[in-house]
Amino acid sequence: MNQLSIRLRLTLMYFCFFAVAGLLLSGASWLLLQRSLDSLMLHELDERIDDLEAFLSTHGPYASLTELRDELFREYKFKDEGKWLEVSTTNEEWLYFSSRGAVGRPIPSFPQGHAASIPFVPSTGHSLRTLTRTVHANGQTYLVSMAISADSSVSILKHFRSDLLLLVPVVLLAAAIVGHFLSRKALAPVTAIVTDVRRINDRNLATRLPVLRTHDELSLLSETLNLMLERIDSAFRSVRSLTANASHELRTPLSLIRTRVEIALCFPRTNDQYRETLEEVQSETLRMTALIENLLTIARYDAGAAQTELKPLDLMPLMERAFHEWTPTAERLSLQFDLNADSEPLWILGNAESLERVIRALIDNACRYTPSGKWIRLNCSASEDQVTIAVDDGGIGITHDDLLHIFERFYRSNLPQHGQQLGSGLGLSLVKWIVDQHKASIVVDSSPGAGSSFRVVFPKHIEVLRPERTSLT
Repeated sequence: MNQLSIRLRLTLMYFCFFAVAGLLLSGASWLLLQRSLDSLMLHELDERIDDLEAFLSTHGPYASLTELRDELFREYKFKDEGKWLEVSTTNEEWLYFSSRGAVGRPIPSFPQGHAASIPFVPSTGHSLRTLTRTVHANGQTYLVSMAISADSSVSILKHFRSDLLLLVPVVLLAAAIVGHFLSRKALAPVTAIVTDVRRINDRNLATRLPVLRTHDELSLLSETLNLMLERIDSAFRSVRSLTANASHELRTPLSLIRTRVEIALCFPRTNDQYRETLEEVQSETLRMTALIENLLTIARYDAGAAQTELKPLDLMPLMERAFHEWTPTAERLSLQFDLNADSEPLWILGNAESLERVIRALIDNACRYTPSGKWIRLNCSASEDQVTIAVDDGGIGITHDDLLHIFERFYRSNLPQHGQQLGSGLGLSLVKWIVDQHKASIVVDSSPGAGSSFRVVFPKHIEVLRPERTSLT
């Protein structure tokens, strides 16, 4: 059954439903007709007994048994052909019985003695309906049995059953046709959706399905498919952008390395010149290595392969380590570099390796866009339920339009200071992803010429027992 198409399954279900409904309706109609005919015959028999009761009440209140019997024979012997009657007293004496004719089996002679019950037995090929009741008249009680031929009812039921049997194939055929029509009608919107989806490929992912205004499951399906297409389109654009930008970013250092090596090989050079060339090659190699590492990290994040394991962590050692690590760089760039921190530990749930990457990326960004003679400050603070680290600088600042895009991949705004090359544009996008993984938030306050402030706010982690923190020297 599961291997059949949905249309065929719907057709079979509709067919079974209408076929069963038609058969049940036919059976119910036959039973209702049978009950109605039986009810009519029993009502007729009951009225006949009522007439007999009225007759006994008005005839022979003081008549003898023989006189009453004679009156009954005169009244009912030739009355109402097709009905049969038996009357006896409670003293088991016969008053009357009919001959029963050809439908019921005849009685050869009038019974004598006690009023033994004589059953109404139909002849072969006939049918009877009987009714027995006690009748009270003139202080006497009589036992009355009456029968009526049911041949006409049986004939009506027989013809009705034959008609129903003739209608069964018609009902089944109609059920199949209606089932096929309804299944086709029900699946027509799905067929239209399938046709539209098949036309969508990697070259026209911006195409969207028409959304039905029926507010039912089909409209929900169209909306869901459109949302899926938006995600696929976004993923394709991201992959294309990543591929294009990665190719461009890798082409530049590779071209520089190739140029330096070719020049070094073409002309004789001194040891100092060779050393300078090798240092340039090494610098470009380090830049390219960092770019590849960032690209691989982004690929792992997008694929869900990079799982961030969060543990209780004190941020102060990380901030101190980053401060000592970047102090020589700040001195070389003639930047004032300070660390402002509370003396208390800053406990959060985090991943040390990922957060070190965040701090390095923010400090590197500040060093790139802060002119010589300006300052960079690392700040750490804690409140009742939050822990905040911040990297503030007195650099060139960020425009309002750039603030909207700084966390996008490969986005770069102003030219860096100190004659440095442009970065890959991946650092802040990685920072945003890591911050989100820590259920934290990052806020940027900046304006052109007034410097920038990057603040990362973490939920505070409270521990009953905390290990002692050792400061890095």
